[in-house]
Amino acid sequence: MEGFVQHYHVAIVGSGFAGTILARVLNQVGLRVILLERHRHPRFAIGESSTPLAAIAMERLARRYGLADLGWLAAYGRWMEHIPHVRRGLKRGFTFYQHRRGELFQDTPEHDGRLLVAASPSDEVADTHWLREDVDAFLVQRATGEGVDYRDQVDVDRVHHAAPNDWVLECRRGESRYALRADVLIDGSGAGGLLATTLSIGSRLECTTLDTGVVYAHVEGAGPFADVSAGPYPDEKAAVHHLLREGWMYVLPFDHAVASVGILLRRDALEHLAASGVTSPEAVWETVVGRYPSLARQFASASAVQPLRGESRVQRWRANAAGPDYAMLPHTYAFLDPMFSMGIAWSLRGVERLALVLEGALRDDALDGSAIASGFQRYAGMLDAEAQQMARLLEGAHLAMDDFELFTAQSFLYFVTVTYREVEERLFPEGREGAAPAWGGFLGAGNAAWENLLEESRQRLGRLSGGRDEAATERARRVFVEWIARAIREHNVAGLADPARRNLYPVDFDVLVERAGLLGMTGDELRAKLHLLRG
Repeated sequence: MEGFVQHYHVAIVGSGFAGTILARVLNQVGLRVILLERHRHPRFAIGESSTPLAAIAMERLARRYGLADLGWLAAYGRWMEHIPHVRRGLKRGFTFYQHRRGELFQDTPEHDGRLLVAASPSDEVADTHWLREDVDAFLVQRATGEGVDYRDQVDVDRVHHAAPNDWVLECRRGESRYALRADVLIDGSGAGGLLATTLSIGSRLECTTLDTGVVYAHVEGAGPFADVSAGPYPDEKAAVHHLLREGWMYVLPFDHAVASVGILLRRDALEHLAASGVTSPEAVWETVVGRYPSLARQFASASAVQPLRGESRVQRWRANAAGPDYAMLPHTYAFLDPMFSMGIAWSLRGVERLALVLEGALRDDALDGSAIASGFQRYAGMLDAEAQQMARLLEGAHLAMDDFELFTAQSFLYFVTVTYREVEERLFPEGREGAAPAWGGFLGAGNAAWENLLEESRQRLGRLSGGRDEAATERARRVFVEWIARAIREHNVAGLADPARRNLYPVDFDVLVERAGLLGMTGDELRAKLHLLRG
């Protein structure tokens, strides 16, 4: 060991977008931060699809900490104006298709196998798919330019918790070895789980029924999916979800003719494929895509930019997200399923919360350990409640996946929750009644009514999926769909569950103004603030 290097207030392990943004904001408020990365940028990563709530968090961080580039990343128009060299894809909303094996996808006048939910009224303020190798490298470059101590190609060989607020990390880069000390340790290592290994933190995966593997890659040369009637945005300028018998597939198109693709496979589907000798990522991809003629046609000429990868199980859920002087970023603490693109927004909420705790604990040049412990306890409680809420939503979605009408109804629980929160946070950027928006529960977590609603939905879908009497099941399906429409009514500012829309939902400001009362406002009051909703 060559000796100790500088003492830091905070050590962050992992330089994905969340770890790097956290390092930058802490550096801005005067904390000494070191950011450690095992690999070297640019490097491949997934977790690429942003959402309006992610954009709002980026804009808050940009304003609070004087980091203008975070605001550029929050909207497609600003991105193209300021950093067009950082590759990305236009995302106007969420697109879903229901597939049947051996059949071409056919749209119908009622769009009963197609659902589009717009997330923005125009390209200018739209969300984006982040090409992570570019975005993460860009953020690290900004961090080093601002003076963050960044070290790549570093292996953390040993972590020692010497005393409260005293961590020792033994590091190695090539033949060079050194140790560093930090008051607080933040784990952004993702699936690697540095803290979980170091502190023997267990798993909570027994708390969810979700159990899926994945094959994924970036591909080039894919064709268009299908010829469908016009919707509120071009169908494929979106996070595209293909619902399959084996699970579901995502397609996230970038602007440079590359797409991020992946197939999430249920455990029974994986076992069936394995029994037939289909085990490699390439064989799984070819077999599953080949069963669906529209997908087979779309990807007939596609080739992987790098080899297909596979994971036997994507889910992780640690038993604890934080302690008195350590914390995991959300994506390290738990990951359940990429459906609905929740990852970036949830991670950024975690960044905001940790920044507020650590900023508030700074006393001259020292950190107040008791303030950190209290804040991290609150942080851990929020992440636990939010992971449970996401599990309820996603378990229900997986139960409903074989029935598009039920799945559509279940998806409205997500869209109503996040659109209501988005509108509220844009109209009241400082929060209501003095509550910081970053501490608001993601997906309604912490709100007993919303938690009970998602739990009841999951249980109803569980009973429906086990039904054997077709007539009774059909009646129960209608009851479920009608129940969802009633249950979301008090927060449905987006006008979802409207049969007249035939599953094609634009951003409709007229509907929002009509429903201003749901936000505690008059139509005139809301109309005067509409400009705030365009980012």
